[in-house]
Amino acid sequence: MSHSKYIPSIDGLRAIAVLAVILFHAFPEVIPGGFIGVDIFYVISGYLITGLIIKEIEVSKTFSFKAFYLRRAKRLLPASLGILAITALLSWWLLPPTVRSDLGKDIFAASIYVSNYLFAFWQNDYQNLNATPSPVIHYWSLAVEEQFYIFWPLLIFALWKIGKRKLVALGVIAITLASFLFSLYLTAKSPIWAFYSLPTRAWELGFGALILFIPKGILAKRDFIRTLIIW
Repeated sequence: MSHSKYIPSIDGLRAIAVLAVILFHAFPEVIPGGFIGVDIFYVISGYLITGLIIKEIEVSKTFSFKAFYLRRAKRLLPASLGILAITALLSWWLLPPTVRSDLGKDIFAASIYVSNYLFAFWQNDYQNLNATPSPVIHYWSLAVEEQFYIFWPLLIFALWKIGKRKLVALGVIAITLASFLFSLYLTAKSPIWAFYSLPTRAWELGFGALILFIPKGILAKRDFIRTLIIW
């Protein structure tokens, strides 16, 4: 069962995020902060996915993990694996042998959504890529999101069973804060791992989830919206 609701403003925000990332890659000197589009996507995902999970629990008094994972698979796998197959074929044909030698492991890592950790392990610094980076380097962000989809429903449902909506809110706050602090720590110690890993990105997804717990009366006030925009 799907309890999703179409929100046009979110599609607009997605378009801005996509444009920011495209411009960042095309003109990094002109749009140096365009990579924030990825962060925006994570906030949106945290908001939407958590909202879907909570809505289903509230309506059905339970949660169908099978249906959730099937919906995610149907939505993401055809496009992501299709593009991955096309990228693999074109890369094998067009790229020099020195790059093709690593292509197989990159494709495999991307196809099973662990490329973020393997790119970190191989020290592929996304901010300082070499002249010929992996053709599937961009799959790191999808890997983070897929890992989030696996663990987040389990966590939210467990918290709900113990303490309903209040405990879910407290749990999301705790996870978001812990992830943010860990991100600060690891950025200083190992910035590449901080960039790629789910534990250091979870606070962005958690921030989106926390929007669901803001009282509607406060969220509707113009001063609150203005504060968020300024922040």
